[in-house]
Amino acid sequence: MKTIIRSIFTLSAFTFIERLLGFVFKIYLSRELGATSLGIYQVAFSFFMVLLTLITSGIPLMVSKRTAKCRAENDLCEEYTISTAALILGTIVSLAVIAIIVVFRKFIAEMFADPLSMKIVLFMLPALLFSAVYSAFRGNLWGRQKYTVVSILELIEQISRIVICILLFVFGFDKIFSTALSMSLACLISAAACTAVYLRSGGKLMDPKGEIRPLLRDSAPVTLSRAASSVIASLTSIAVPFILMRLGKTNGEAMYIYGYSVGMALPLLYIPLTFVGSMAFVMIPTLSRAVAVKNDSSVKMQIDRAISTAIVLGGIFIPLFAALGTPIGEFLYDNNDAGKFLAFSAWLMAPIALENITSSMMNSLELELKAFVNYLIGSATLFGFIFILGDKFTIEMLAVGMGLSFTLSSVLNIIAMRKIAKFRLDFIVVTIKTVALMIPAYFAIKWLFDILPLSMFFRLAICAGAGVSFMVAGCFLFGTLKTEYFFNKKEKRADNA
Repeated sequence: MKTIIRSIFTLSAFTFIERLLGFVFKIYLSRELGATSLGIYQVAFSFFMVLLTLITSGIPLMVSKRTAKCRAENDLCEEYTISTAALILGTIVSLAVIAIIVVFRKFIAEMFADPLSMKIVLFMLPALLFSAVYSAFRGNLWGRQKYTVVSILELIEQISRIVICILLFVFGFDKIFSTALSMSLACLISAAACTAVYLRSGGKLMDPKGEIRPLLRDSAPVTLSRAASSVIASLTSIAVPFILMRLGKTNGEAMYIYGYSVGMALPLLYIPLTFVGSMAFVMIPTLSRAVAVKNDSSVKMQIDRAISTAIVLGGIFIPLFAALGTPIGEFLYDNNDAGKFLAFSAWLMAPIALENITSSMMNSLELELKAFVNYLIGSATLFGFIFILGDKFTIEMLAVGMGLSFTLSSVLNIIAMRKIAKFRLDFIVVTIKTVALMIPAYFAIKWLFDILPLSMFFRLAICAGAGVSFMVAGCFLFGTLKTEYFFNKKEKRADNA
């Protein structure tokens, strides 16, 4: 148990640093590119993520599971064979995807509201090949539970991208294309570093005969599920600007709205959810192991606590962003519209956290296909909601639709998991108590912000610290967040058994 907790906190620390760097970089980009150009880039990036998901989602997960199994059985030869198969399969798929995009680039460009988005995609295409190499060896390191090494590699990629992008800006290259090119070059560096780590830690390249087809078959459900998520995001990035233009906005106005909402405001919501992401990352092998050895009590405990913790962690920061969203947007981006959208969409943190953790647990319970179907149902709800709104659609309604989508998918995931593991529904009471705490926290933060006679930075810092402290203390006092979630002797005895 201590190893799991240590892994979660280690991952959280590295992920927080990585997201903090990405957050600062996003602020820098927003000021350098402007909301309109950032919106154009965001559309291209969403499309690129669809391609990247096809290559790097299911394969590393399956490699990690198979590697963990091989390590348990002391079958290192099969482990290296699987990693080599992943390398070859990823390389072939990535090259095929790159070729298809290049050949049909003119046709694809017509889908975007601004043709510049297609040119941006072309600058990012080499990252697909480099990411395929990285993912093959990353899956092996993940299966060997080298979480710190994986975190360092991802941090190297983030730092490399920031440095390269800034250098290209300084030397006078086109900023929007430099932003895209920096991703490809950073992926090249991380792929080279990951390959070196794999080989230096004893990894080998072996004949993958007989492993490529099984790997493709086993990874398909996960790839399909996660690709659907990227496709929905890409369709949204294409559809929203078109809808706004149909409602009377110009191309520039539509891109500006999409830029300040999806490009500036929404990424801020994911930064505090670092711990949830780390918990999901570590839970896949630990929950899979509990399922494999038929440790039902451990399975139920892990699921119940993970859901409750995800809800609480999302809820802790909702009052903060709801109360301070507007001044945060003005301070960070010098954009009042981004701040207003951040305040309006703060409540999304809870369903985002819940969907994140439940989908990961579905993978551990071998319910990947069911998770995919549930996600499609949630996504259909999003687009159905937008369609029903018609001419009454606004960018704020996009946040409402996303919240409905995440919530419905999460509920369906919970229902599916309950059929396998009859875990308790304590998270319902946890949700009610957390919401009750949010109300006084929201008004207290707003009141404190209004009376402090300090500069904007210190007002935001003090109010943020006070608001989070109030929520954390309240959650421990009300019993929605317990120390036994992290240190529990009973669970330790169950794990040892």
